[in-house]
Amino acid sequence: MGKPIVESFIWYFFLYSLLGYVCEVFYCSLGARRLVNRGFLHGPYIPVYGFGAIFSIMLLTPYKYSIVLVFLLGSSVCSVIEYVTGLILELGFHTRLWDYSGRRFSIRGRVCLLNSVLFGLLVLVVLYLIHPAVETWVMGLPGQLRTVGAFGMLLILAVDTTASILGMSAFTERLARLKRMRDLMESKLVVVERLEAEIGRLHEQLRRTGNRLLDAFPGMKSLEFDLQLGQVRKIIEERRAKRNQGHNDRKGE
Repeated sequence: MGKPIVESFIWYFFLYSLLGYVCEVFYCSLGARRLVNRGFLHGPYIPVYGFGAIFSIMLLTPYKYSIVLVFLLGSSVCSVIEYVTGLILELGFHTRLWDYSGRRFSIRGRVCLLNSVLFGLLVLVVLYLIHPAVETWVMGLPGQLRTVGAFGMLLILAVDTTASILGMSAFTERLARLKRMRDLMESKLVVVERLEAEIGRLHEQLRRTGNRLLDAFPGMKSLEFDLQLGQVRKIIEERRAKRNQGHNDRKGE
């Protein structure tokens, strides 16, 4: 494949990535009834559409004699690209950027029948209506402009892709840190609850055994556990006060 052909395909890739972004924004904004900014990258382009268009142009052009065949093959090619892209993102970032599990005839939530049909229709529009004009326009560009433009597009995509991957990695790491902190807090809460239950049982046991001892030796002091002894004494006094209050209430009746 010669250099002009490579440069032309870079232009195709960038232009169809841009077209895909426009289609995604329009389709999603129409459903949400508000402007929805789509795409993994920061710029107004979605590379999965660029790859879909490139593979469709390269693989399906020989079958343009049959609209039905182009539609079926185009649906399949683009669905495979979307599935693989979703899988790579899940493996790389442990995150699903889209999930079609709620739609009928979906495959692991990464592709669904509705999107496959829409992809097939888009391939028909590109191959029969848009690409002939795009190809004529790109091939008619001055050679130097086509070369510089292709280099600039690759540079923009490379910088944007790097920045987006780093940003997504940082986002995923922060989610992981948040999970670890939440897990740690929950584990500490469990420990605190268990300690409180154990302290409650010890208080009750100390109240029972200490009730007689503190009655017999009201001035008892502990050389090591005076604070704890004071707490037990307070518990015993509160229990007695509550019991006496109950007796007084019954006498009043």
